[in-house]
Amino acid sequence: MLKTGLLMDTLNTPTRPPRPSRLKGAHKGKGRGRPLIAATELNKTPAPILLVDLPGILSHPPDHPNHIPALKASLDALQQCLAIHSNLGSDGSGSLSLEQEMRAYGMMSEIGMKVLAAGLGGQDGPDWAKGVESEIDNAINEGTRLCQQIASLRPHKPYFTLMRAHLLMWQHQFKTCRALLKREIGNFTSSDSPATVYTCYFTYLSALLASSLTQPADTSNALQALTKLQNIATSREDNDIAALCLATRLQILMRAGFWDLVGEACEAAEAAAGLKFYADAAANSSSTLGTPEHLVNAQPSSSTTLDNPTTSKPLQISTKLQVLILSVIYYTYMSQPKVASPRLTFLHQLLDSDALGTFPDGCIDVTLSSGPTMLIRVTHPRVLYETAFLISGLSKRDVAGRKPRCRVFIQEGLGVADEVDKMVPFPLNGSIRDVQEVDERLNKIKADMLCQLASIHIMRSEFNEAEDALTNLIAHARTTGLFRSFASRIVLIQAHLAHALGKADRALQCYQSAGFLERSGGGSSSSFIVLSARIGEVILRLSSQGQPINNRADEAELKAMSLEVVGECRRGGPPFEAVTRILEAVWATGIVDVKNKLKAAIESTSRCQDNHLRALILALMSNMYLLTASDHAQVMLKTCQQLAIGLGAPLNNEDELANGGTVVGNAPLGLWVGEKFVELYRRNGQDEKAERQMQINLGLREAMDRLLGRDTGDTSTETAAENDDGMEVEVGGVSQKHQQKFDIAEQMMMDTS
Repeated sequence: MLKTGLLMDTLNTPTRPPRPSRLKGAHKGKGRGRPLIAATELNKTPAPILLVDLPGILSHPPDHPNHIPALKASLDALQQCLAIHSNLGSDGSGSLSLEQEMRAYGMMSEIGMKVLAAGLGGQDGPDWAKGVESEIDNAINEGTRLCQQIASLRPHKPYFTLMRAHLLMWQHQFKTCRALLKREIGNFTSSDSPATVYTCYFTYLSALLASSLTQPADTSNALQALTKLQNIATSREDNDIAALCLATRLQILMRAGFWDLVGEACEAAEAAAGLKFYADAAANSSSTLGTPEHLVNAQPSSSTTLDNPTTSKPLQISTKLQVLILSVIYYTYMSQPKVASPRLTFLHQLLDSDALGTFPDGCIDVTLSSGPTMLIRVTHPRVLYETAFLISGLSKRDVAGRKPRCRVFIQEGLGVADEVDKMVPFPLNGSIRDVQEVDERLNKIKADMLCQLASIHIMRSEFNEAEDALTNLIAHARTTGLFRSFASRIVLIQAHLAHALGKADRALQCYQSAGFLERSGGGSSSSFIVLSARIGEVILRLSSQGQPINNRADEAELKAMSLEVVGECRRGGPPFEAVTRILEAVWATGIVDVKNKLKAAIESTSRCQDNHLRALILALMSNMYLLTASDHAQVMLKTCQQLAIGLGAPLNNEDELANGGTVVGNAPLGLWVGEKFVELYRRNGQDEKAERQMQINLGLREAMDRLLGRDTGDTSTETAAENDDGMEVEVGGVSQKHQQKFDIAEQMMMDTS
C-alpha cells in the first residue's frame, strides 16, 4: 500500500537536477503588470536555455487530456536542445552550462520514463516515441558521466542511479536493479543528505519486493534493509520516516503471511504512529484463552486523541491511516473483532475529520532534520477512502438482524465506488501508469465488495439479491479485465449459493472447479480459496449421506478426506478454528469428546461474532441434549430459532412469517428447529404449543419448497461453453477432466449473467 521512492518522488533534492521554473504571470502592483521576462530579453536568450525550460511550462497532470501532447512537445524540445548544444562552435557561445546540460539529461530520462509508462515506447507506439528507451539509456549515461567528471555535480549522481534503477525495473531486470542500488547504498557517506539516503533505500525496497515469473521477491533482504533504514532515520531524529518504516514492515509481513511476527510489528507500528490502546479487564476472560497474549479486548485510551488535520503533518496522518487499516485487517483475521472495533472507530473518526484532504493527490512533502525536503508518494487517498468501507464490512462478522452493519458498510462503499463525478486528483509529476494503478486498485476494491455483498446475501438467505450481486460482479470483472483474477472466487460463491439452495451436484462441481481454477492460476494448495472449497466439498458430502449425489465417496474415503482438511485448517490459522472443531466433532468417537469440541467451536464463533456459523453449532449441540437434558436443549433451540429468523430478517415486522408475511430467514434451519420443538412439546404433553408450532412449520415448509424449486441455471457438464468473455483458457496439455472443470466454471458464470 505504501509507494515510496518511485519515479520523480525526489523533487527539489540533491538526487535530481533543479526543477525548471514556470514563467510567472505578473509582478505585484496595480494594473495588468508586465511579463516577468521581456521580449527583448527572450530574444537574447540562447535557444538551448529556452528549450530546457520548456518541459516545466508544458507539464500537465497524467489524467489531463493534454498530458501526452505535452510529453511529445517536451521530448522534442529536449532533443532539439541537446542537438543544438552539441553542434555549437568551439567557443561554446550560447551553449548550456554544465549544470544545465546535466539537468537536460535528467529531464530527458524523466520524460522518457513517462512515455514508457504511458505505453507509447513499443513497436506499436507512435513514431515520435519509438527508440525512446535507448534515448533514456543514453541520457542516464551522459548525466552520470558529467556527475563523475565535475566535482560540483557529484551530489547529483544518485539521481541518475535512481533513474537507471527505474529503467531496469521497467525492463523487469530486478536482480540487476537490486545489485545497482545495493552498491550505491554502500557508497553513501555522512556528507550525503538524508533525502538522498532515504530515497535510495525506498527504491531498493521496491526492487526487492518486485517479482516476476523467473525472479521472486526477496522478502528477507527487504526486511533487513527496512530495519537499517529505520535505524538511520531514528539516529537522525527523523521520527516520521521511522514510523513509515514500521508501517511498511507491518505491510510486508502481512503480505508475506508471517502472521507470527505481525502482532509484535502491529504494536510497534501503532506506538510509532502515536496510537495508544489499553487492555480491558475482560481480557482475562475465558473467551481469550488460547489466543496470543497481545490479542485482548481493547478500547481506545484517553491519550488517543483525534488529530487536527490543519495542524498535523500529512505524513503522520497518512501513516496513522495505513497502520489503522492494517491493524483492523490483522485483528479481524485473528478472530478478535473486539480488538479491531476501537481501531475501526478511530479510523472512521480520522476520515470524517477530512484527514485525506492533507494529501489530496497522494504526494507528501516531508521536512527532514537536515538538508532539503523529500517528496514521498503514498497510497492515493481515494484508495484509502474506499478501502475503509471494505474493511469495515469485513470486520463486522454478524450478518443477523434487520440492518446488519456489514451489509450497510458494503452497500455504502459500493455507492461511493459508483459515484459518477468522484474527484481523483493526481500530482503534476505523475505518470499515466499511476492513473492506471489507482484505477485498477479501485476496480479490485469494488470487486471485493461485490464478493462480500453476495456472500452476505447468501448467508441471509436473500437469494434474489445474491444472484443480482453475482451478476454485477461478473459484469464488473469482465468490463475491467479482472475476470481471470476473480474467476475462482466467483465460482466459490456460486458453490455456496448452490449449496444453500440444496443443489448438491451443482455445488460439488463448483467447489471442485473453484479449487482447480485457483491452483491453475498460481494459487497454492493451502490458499484461502482452495481450502474453503475443500471444506465446502467435505461438508456437502457429509450432509448428503443417504441422498443421491454424483461421485459419492464411501465412509472411509470421506473420513480420510475430512481428516486431511482438518490438518489443513489447523495450519490455516484462526479463520478456520471453528470449522476445525466441527469436523473433529463429526468423527469423534466419545460423546464427551464431541461435546467438548462443539463447545470450543461455539466459543470461537461467539468471540468473533459469527452468528451464521454459531446457529449451526447450536443446532448440532441441541440435538445431543434432546433425550438427556430437554430443558437445556430447549434453551439452545430457542437461541438457534432466533438466529435462524435473524439470518434474513426484513426491515418491516409485517413481512415476517409470524406476522402474516412470507419472509422466514433461514428456512432449512428454521424448519429443522421447528420440528424439534414439536417433538419436545409432544413429549412434555404440551399439545397446544405443538399445534401452534406445526402451523408455523407449514409456512416454513412452503418456503423450503419455494427454495428447492428455484432455478440456478444448472447446465450439463458435457457441453463446453464458448469462451466469449475474454478469459483466455490455456488448453494445450490439459487433460479432458481438467478442461471440463474450466468449461463447467465458465458456463456457470455465464448462466448467472
